[in-house]
Amino acid sequence: MKSNILSVYCSSGKKQFAVDSHTHEYWQLEIITQGVVHSGLLSQPLALQTGDMLLIPPGWKHEFTYDSPDLTWITLKFERQDDGTPVWGGHIHGNMFTSRLISSFRIAIPGTAYKDYEKVFVNGFLETMFRYVQSDDFHKADDLSYQLVKLITEKVLIRNGRAITINELAEELSYTRSHISKRFKEITGGNLKAYIDQVRVQKVEEMLRYRPHTISEIAIDLGFNDLFSFSKFYKKHTGSSPRQFRKKAASQPAFSADHDELDD
Repeated sequence: MKSNILSVYCSSGKKQFAVDSHTHEYWQLEIITQGVVHSGLLSQPLALQTGDMLLIPPGWKHEFTYDSPDLTWITLKFERQDDGTPVWGGHIHGNMFTSRLISSFRIAIPGTAYKDYEKVFVNGFLETMFRYVQSDDFHKADDLSYQLVKLITEKVLIRNGRAITINELAEELSYTRSHISKRFKEITGGNLKAYIDQVRVQKVEEMLRYRPHTISEIAIDLGFNDLFSFSKFYKKHTGSSPRQFRKKAASQPAFSADHDELDD
């Protein structure tokens, strides 16, 4: 294993604050799970949206501004052995693959990774991410079909769990429904409607796990007409009710937002 995790920091933006430009001698991966973070890497301004990641190599100047009350993010700080590959850092745009990768992380590591097997999982997550940024898929972003799928996933993710139809996507992107569905299938191997529903289910589970709102309030926030349609949607895709999921989540170890002493 080439990566060695130093700290896992999960948090939410309860108040606005900024981290001034600085460097450090370890790697950092910033994962935006909700909202927009304004950042800079080597003096280049960046806007990291939900599902995006920023990979920061040792010694690279970076800064962050956390200014959204609904913002949530994960910070991973880690060491990495030199494997002879060129050092790369930068903006990793969210897509279907990274969405699944981040979702698996949040399910397995709800807070800080204390146990040995949790650290093994996090190191594996980092290795998967490095393999991805070194892959042809990551560098095919200039291909028109990949650009279209990227736009599709961005528009789905920016809805933040609220419904969007394939017809609405097609209209916004000025393509036919069949064209965007076909291109999405070609690039990802998956069904576009299933992807939209998957993203929505992930948001439902995030809110059930981390938000103090009632289930009815969550249903309204996500655009469902009533509690019945919300419960029916969730049960159709997971086999259990929202109430059953919340009860199971409450029995798991509490979410931790303890900040490690390492600098951001």
